[in-house]
Amino acid sequence: MESSATQRTDGALTAVVGLRPASAPEDRREAGAPGPSEAGPAALELRRVSKRFGQVVAVRDVSFSLGHGEVVALLGDNGAGKSTVVKMISGVFAPTSGEIRLDGQAVRFRNSKQARERGIATVYQDLALVPTMNVWRNFFLGSELRHRGRLDVKRMRAETAQALHEIGLRNLSSVDQEVKGLSGGERQALSIGRAVHFQQQVLLLDEPTAALSVKETEKVFDYVRQARQSGIGILLIMHNTVQALSVSDRVVVMRHGEVAAEFAVGGDLEALAKQVNLAISGAA
Repeated sequence: MESSATQRTDGALTAVVGLRPASAPEDRREAGAPGPSEAGPAALELRRVSKRFGQVVAVRDVSFSLGHGEVVALLGDNGAGKSTVVKMISGVFAPTSGEIRLDGQAVRFRNSKQARERGIATVYQDLALVPTMNVWRNFFLGSELRHRGRLDVKRMRAETAQALHEIGLRNLSSVDQEVKGLSGGERQALSIGRAVHFQQQVLLLDEPTAALSVKETEKVFDYVRQARQSGIGILLIMHNTVQALSVSDRVVVMRHGEVAAEFAVGGDLEALAKQVNLAISGAA
C-alpha cells in the first residue's frame, strides 16, 4: 500500500493513504451509478475556514472538499472542532474567515433555513423528528403538498412509502404509524430518505450510529450507500474509526480545531485504521 505524508506549515500532518483502484471491493457503487465528480466542482468545499468566539479560536484554517456521490467521514475526539464545522456549513454559525462553496459558488448563510434552501440537509443525533406524529407527516414536515388548498394526504403517503422503499426501508408496516414506534435505524432512514427525496445536494449526518446495535448500524450504512447512488454528497461526523472506514470514500481527521490529516480509504483497512487513530491522538 502506497502512502505519502506532507508536513503543513502550521505543524499539522496531512496524509493521503491507500488510494483505491476503481475495481476495489470497497467501492460499493452500482454499475452506472454516479461517483465523486472529478471534472466539475465539488458539491461542498471549505477553503481556510476559521471560527472565533471572542478570543477563543474554535476552528482554524479548515480546508476539505466533498464530491457529488461521495461519502466523507469527519473524525476527531470531542472538542476537535467537528461540531463547529458542521454548524458553519449548515448556517448556524457564520465563519469568521475563509470561504464555503457549493458547486463552485461561494455562499454565506445568515441562518440554517438559507442553508436548507440551497440544498444542505443536516441530521443531528436527536434527528429533529416529532415522535407522536406519523411517518408521512414527519417526512413532509415543513414541505407539505397541497391540492386545491387542502393537504394532499394521498400523494404524501404514497411518495413517503416510495422514497423509503427506494432508500432501503422495505419492512415498514405503514407510513401512518407514529415515529416513536420506529427503531433508531429506521428513524435515520426516514431522515436520509427525506434528504434524497427533496434533492438535497449535501447531507450532513451527525453521529448517525450513536447508541445503535451492530445490526442497526449496518442498516444505516446501507441507507447511506443507497443515498450515495443518487449523487448526493454525504458528510459523516463520527468517533468510531472502524465504522467510518467501512462506509466512507475518504476520512478527514480534525484535532485542536484544525485538519490534522486526510486519508483515502482502500487497501489494508486494519492498518489504515491504526494510522487514522494515530492522527486523531496526535501521535502520528
